[in-house]
Amino acid sequence: MIIATAGHVDHGKTTLIKALTGEDTDRLAEEKRRGLTIDLGFAWTRTEQGHWLGFVDVPGHEKFIRNMVAGVAAVDAVMLVVAADDGPMPQTREHLAILDLLGASEGLVVLTRTDRVDGRRLEEVRAEVSQMLADTGLAEAPVFPVSGISGEGVPALSKWLASRAIEHERQPEPPAAGVRLVVDRSFSVKGSGCVVTGTLLDGPLCREDTLMMSPAGIPLRVRGLQVHGESVDRVRAGQRCAVNLAGDISRDSIQRGDWLVAPWLHQPTDRLDVALNLSQEARLHRGTFQVHIGAAARSARVVMLAPATPDAPALAQLMLEHPVQACTDDRLILRDPALNSTIGGGRVVDPFGLRRGRSADSRTGLLAALSASRDVTGRLNARLQAQSQGVDLDPFARANNLTDDRLDELLGRLRPMVIRAGSLRLAFAADHWTRWQSRLLERLDKWHLDCPEQIGPTEAELTRLTGPQLDQRVRHRLLQGLIDQGEVCRSGFRLRRPAHWPRLDSTDKALLERVLGQLEGTGLKPPIAGELAEALGLTRDDMLAFLERMDRLGQLVAVAPNRFYRPEMVTELAAIAVELAENSPTGAFDARAYRDRSGIGRRLTVSVLEYLDRAGVTAFINEERRLQPAYRQRKAVTVPGNDEKGYTADT
Repeated sequence: MIIATAGHVDHGKTTLIKALTGEDTDRLAEEKRRGLTIDLGFAWTRTEQGHWLGFVDVPGHEKFIRNMVAGVAAVDAVMLVVAADDGPMPQTREHLAILDLLGASEGLVVLTRTDRVDGRRLEEVRAEVSQMLADTGLAEAPVFPVSGISGEGVPALSKWLASRAIEHERQPEPPAAGVRLVVDRSFSVKGSGCVVTGTLLDGPLCREDTLMMSPAGIPLRVRGLQVHGESVDRVRAGQRCAVNLAGDISRDSIQRGDWLVAPWLHQPTDRLDVALNLSQEARLHRGTFQVHIGAAARSARVVMLAPATPDAPALAQLMLEHPVQACTDDRLILRDPALNSTIGGGRVVDPFGLRRGRSADSRTGLLAALSASRDVTGRLNARLQAQSQGVDLDPFARANNLTDDRLDELLGRLRPMVIRAGSLRLAFAADHWTRWQSRLLERLDKWHLDCPEQIGPTEAELTRLTGPQLDQRVRHRLLQGLIDQGEVCRSGFRLRRPAHWPRLDSTDKALLERVLGQLEGTGLKPPIAGELAEALGLTRDDMLAFLERMDRLGQLVAVAPNRFYRPEMVTELAAIAVELAENSPTGAFDARAYRDRSGIGRRLTVSVLEYLDRAGVTAFINEERRLQPAYRQRKAVTVPGNDEKGYTADT
């Protein structure tokens, strides 16, 4: 159990910790010379029952408020220290305000220097403290009068702390999550190298784990771990520990405010969308404020997005001068450095704030819903309802520190439509998915009405809808779902409703049947336009004009200026490209590989590959072809009621 002190300067915080642990937390020469705590101090002791109590001693002087906030940012309980002879002082009240803004609800009050006052004065201070705590999370905190000099009251305080340590140890270990350790100190140990100390917020953390130093992005390895001076192989979330690091790092390259995180969590951000509680005296301006988050302090500008209401805090975006590592629900403090005062605090609603559209009604509405959601299930549901274009699950998992197992469990509860295509994972609310399919069907019906002579549009033509644009992979999956349901049929790269067939005049219809007859059985190497003209007794110009018209109508496909394919054969050409790419170790193939696999010859291979580039199947990069996103990790499927092949996302 980790306990941080708080309170006014010279109220006996350091003396009290020494009485409880026997250790002097003032380790700097300047602290000993001045008799004043300047930086964070650390001490620990073991209770009679064998449980550990760790203490973080914070400075009480107003000049060192930055160090104080860093010390109380990640603890289990707080110990507010008030001198009985002085009573509550300015820093007592500011420290208490900071603790309340950070959500502190577990703790105690210690009245020190009781040997200097009589019983009447002690009761007066009790009353002052009780009134001061009334509207805070520590309103029910027990009060212990002690004397750090005589030792009076220390045994009772130690007994209470021991009982809380027992209860704390009985709490179940938090669910597994990506490692997040907030660094508050770094130093070098001869023969070991760089060592950092801090509190493990999420974990567990084990020896030999690979981590990332954030926000700098330096990969590291855990060489050794210690808890309370004892070597361990594993640290659970909530424990303070020392971490011996291996990698390209020194004590000077990592400092207070940095984080050690699981590599997949590393994504520094300089825009935090937050729920903000401001003091009544606070006055926001266009200047720079100081944001304390974790153990870091960052300069930032504040942009208000929505005012506070009786039922909800204000919404704001903090634009940081330097990035931080943050997750949803991380607590923060906002101070005005010009006035040296705390003006508010809150918690992170979205660690990846938008640069554009941050004040749009749709965005502030989503942030309000996220702020009101107190668990990850509510947050995902709020996003599913608000984001019709789908929720990108990777940044959502990163923002909420969800491992793959926990994310899968969450998706199993909410059961959204999940699209997996390569590295992309998008989740759609069922009603949004249905509406997108309905829009596609309406668009296809209108296309048939406006162009009855055409077989149908391509995917790109069909999905050029007004309003939000969908990712190519998503629209592909939407259409494949409609094909699987029998609502849409595919003809090569064109789409049509099952009941639709193009209306051709009798002359074109008769000639098309003759052309299709000539193409039948020619496979992937159909005759050129001149050969068709000769076979059917037409001039080359007349035949070419007819073939080009049939291409525009979707009845045939012009792969090259003089080479026309049946639509289903073009699908076969695409299938070969998908097969070659998916079977390639690099995900790419060249013209030679395509020529050998298709058997169509070098010159035609060049024309076919250029056509597949234009059709959005492949992209020509560094003398090789790679699949476009919509065709990556696809498998050929048979469309129900149709012998043609199409493509669908692996699910």
